[in-house]
Amino acid sequence: MAGQPKFDAKMRVVILHGKDSFLMTRYSSDLEETLKEAHGDVDRVVFDGDTVDLATVLDELRTYDMLMRHKLVIVDHADSFLAAKDTGTTSTRKVLERYADAPVDSATLLLRATTWRKGNLDKIVHKNGLVFKLQELNEHDSVRWCIGRSGKEHGCELDSRAAQLLVKRIGTVLTRLDGELGKLAASVAPETSISYEDVVEMVGLSREEQAWEIQSILLSGNSGAVMTKIGELIDISRQPRELLVWSVVDLSRRLAAASAMHATGATAGDIRRSLKLFGNGGDKVISVAKRRKPKELADLFTDAVAMDAKMRSGNLDPRRGVELLALQVCKTVA
Repeated sequence: MAGQPKFDAKMRVVILHGKDSFLMTRYSSDLEETLKEAHGDVDRVVFDGDTVDLATVLDELRTYDMLMRHKLVIVDHADSFLAAKDTGTTSTRKVLERYADAPVDSATLLLRATTWRKGNLDKIVHKNGLVFKLQELNEHDSVRWCIGRSGKEHGCELDSRAAQLLVKRIGTVLTRLDGELGKLAASVAPETSISYEDVVEMVGLSREEQAWEIQSILLSGNSGAVMTKIGELIDISRQPRELLVWSVVDLSRRLAAASAMHATGATAGDIRRSLKLFGNGGDKVISVAKRRKPKELADLFTDAVAMDAKMRSGNLDPRRGVELLALQVCKTVA
């Protein structure tokens, strides 16, 4: 995978920051393995930066392990830890800057955080350590990662179309993707291949796919069919009302935007690309946008947003709000 950190056993302070918990765990393990190759067994100590004090961390770093092992001292939530005050008026960050400038040789300090504020500490750590930001993968890289991970860790060949659908439905968070890969591998066993059909059957619909269930019927303008579908999604499928509201508001937004673009001379292709409209659904949105005046659809979107706000504030029952909003869209579309 591109953009991986390059660890060295001589590093005494390492900072990893980013939101992907899977990569955070993996790279922490990579650092530990690098230290083990050079020092043998490693004593691993983990602190919670929200609660641990600076003195405890420094004592752990400076105290030799009873078995003379190299120490890996990890501080999670390092952003909170660095924001704390040391005894007196000296900040934890300033004290750690001094430590990083002359760290002990018998221990490596690993600071882990989801958010990070760059400063002088980064410059000092770069002298004999590493500061690395975890890069969130895009959809293309996530698909490649799924294919490789499925074969290496789960013993299954993952079809490229299946990988694309998995990322579409789950997103690009590697922890979630890895969990789904494990479930898929267990489900197809003793087979060692995961097909597109396996993902269709075993992995839940994405938010966009769930939303399209109601949007496609709304575009028909059939109010009876729409009310029936809303009842099915809420009472039988147990879909959250928030998702249904989002679906209707999102459709009204796309209709208003498509109508405005058409009025300014944009082609159907331009509208499709800009609003990410695909297939027959995209054709229906553009058809309605051409038949209705931009102001009419803009007012529909404004009303949808206002009704959503009423539901969020508790001034309108969510189910009743979804039904009223859906009927209003049907009336405009028909």
